Amino acid sequence: MEVQNNQNQSRFIIAAVLSLVVLLAWSYFYAPTKPPVNSNTAEVANANTAPQPAATVAPVQQQPQQSVAATPDTTPNRTITIKSPLYEVTLDSKGAVATSWILLRNRTPKGDYPIYADGSNGSDQKPLQLISQRAIEQRELPFRLSTGDQNLTALANDRNFQISAPEDTITLADSQERQIEFSLTDASGAEVKKSFVFRGDSYIADLAITLKKNGQPVPNARLAVGASIGDHAINHHGFYHIESETVAIVNGEIWRHQGGYSFTYDANNQASLADQGAVDWAGVGDAYFAMAAIPATQQQGIEYRASKYDVETQPYFPSIWRWAIRSPETKETRHMVTAFVPVTTDGTVTKIYTGTKDYFLVSDLAKPLGDSVGREIDLVNLINFSNYRPLRFFVKPLSIPILHALHFFNTIAGNYGLAIIIFTFLFYSLLFPLRWKQSKSFKKASSNAPKMQDLQKKIKDLQNKGIPVDDPRMRELQMQQLKMTKDALPIGGCLPMLLQFPLLFAFYTAITIALDARQAPFMWIPDLSAADPWHLLEFGFAISMVLSMKFTPTAAAVTPEQQMQQKMMTWLMPVMMLWVMWTAPAGLLLYWFFGNIVSFGQQMLINRLNKTNEPPATEVVDSVPKNAKKVKPKLSTS
Repeated sequence: MEVQNNQNQSRFIIAAVLSLVVLLAWSYFYAPTKPPVNSNTAEVANANTAPQPAATVAPVQQQPQQSVAATPDTTPNRTITIKSPLYEVTLDSKGAVATSWILLRNRTPKGDYPIYADGSNGSDQKPLQLISQRAIEQRELPFRLSTGDQNLTALANDRNFQISAPEDTITLADSQERQIEFSLTDASGAEVKKSFVFRGDSYIADLAITLKKNGQPVPNARLAVGASIGDHAINHHGFYHIESETVAIVNGEIWRHQGGYSFTYDANNQASLADQGAVDWAGVGDAYFAMAAIPATQQQGIEYRASKYDVETQPYFPSIWRWAIRSPETKETRHMVTAFVPVTTDGTVTKIYTGTKDYFLVSDLAKPLGDSVGREIDLVNLINFSNYRPLRFFVKPLSIPILHALHFFNTIAGNYGLAIIIFTFLFYSLLFPLRWKQSKSFKKASSNAPKMQDLQKKIKDLQNKGIPVDDPRMRELQMQQLKMTKDALPIGGCLPMLLQFPLLFAFYTAITIALDARQAPFMWIPDLSAADPWHLLEFGFAISMVLSMKFTPTAAAVTPEQQMQQKMMTWLMPVMMLWVMWTAPAGLLLYWFFGNIVSFGQQMLINRLNKTNEPPATEVVDSVPKNAKKVKPKLSTS
């Protein structure tokens, strides 16, 4: 399962591209005069699923430095817990690292509500722990230090620090802040200090690092962010519940590395990568939660390390096929990823953000963070709008207005499912004029079908007789065919489909990143950001797609082969999309399912409005009714 996330995302994009091709072909490919479609589906799919530029593979560099001979550790171990209305953090004196980080609330300019781990419900509200048990066991914890000297690195990470705070628990109110200093001095001349500042009403903490050897700051030090910050109550990961990934802004570009396919692992299941350039900030996070370090000044080069391991999971069905044959999966390969961010060791403050990836929160932090470090900081890029740059170009600007609209409708309706329904109805209402024009165009094309078929027959007869293409008779027939096609060519008919295609990606992104959708219930669905547990929406979506396609007018199929292909497409695409969307978020399926219902209702109305007023046909009867009025025949005067 190492490449599961990449395969799933590629599968979604390829299937979506193929769906658009099928939709367009279904509407236009069968028109009598339409030339065979020159399908570039494979090229489009390959272009959209092209991997990101590979990061430079770099082993862990150990710079030649004089080793530090550490003295035995005599400082007792302590832990200190900082509690605030937003989070609870536990720091360990061994290495001055975080061993627990629990988020309690999501507080943004748009709202303030409690948050819990995946699988929580009203009777079982699990704390949202961002640090995994595996990371704790292996001591791959946030705020470790990495230097070019193995002994110095071991000293900084494995020795107990003195803690300035005498109490074991510190409670902060909204307006309070507290500085806690961890200090370590060794007889070898090494000095390590980590000074934390926590604020009761902010997800941003300050971390000032002092790392000296013989009185001089140690160069090329790196601060560990991770491993694998995220919601670790998730039973299994996939395209919609992703594992933690690294994200960094290097030379102004976004770089993401997923543990499942960005790294190449050795025999010990270890791997490393490096991106060269000016590092603005870097972090680690899953779909909804992240930790990021923002150095006071841009530093050069960033390193990532990863490890993989297998775990047992609760039984789950990764696909509709496995569900149908009742063959669940009970294990998966997981990956721990850590970003080692370059920092200065002269006591300069590094900002640490640990919280949700809620757009309304991270966008609101841009100005204060930028002001504090003296450069532009956009933590919105923590959000994965797409792994593929060409898609990100239009998905990001479309997703943000959708997030605002859904939040607005959720505020009015008081339910995120109803907000999706309202949004879908309004969007499809905007498409109604285009759908009407599309229907009229197809109807005109259908009325021309007999004449078009007759022209095709005449052209074929001339071709059988060996008449050249430039013959006047052949040209005349082709001009008639072209004119008839131009008069009824539904160019505007593709616009509703073309408009829905980018919106589908944007809406998918909005649903998968919106904190409001996470754990939002709707009817029988406990979480709109997860799959429907009963899979009713998946089948309802496929059935509604079949009905919508059957009642939507298309260009007339002239030949029996075209008629058979139309029928196959009517059933092929819903089946294909059922496979693709099997584990899709229920919110996305709700949008598509209700959209199909609205489309079906609109088409019924259009069919009624576009009904041709034809005079009643002449009826031939065997006998004249008794009450029929006799008509005297008119005598001819000629």
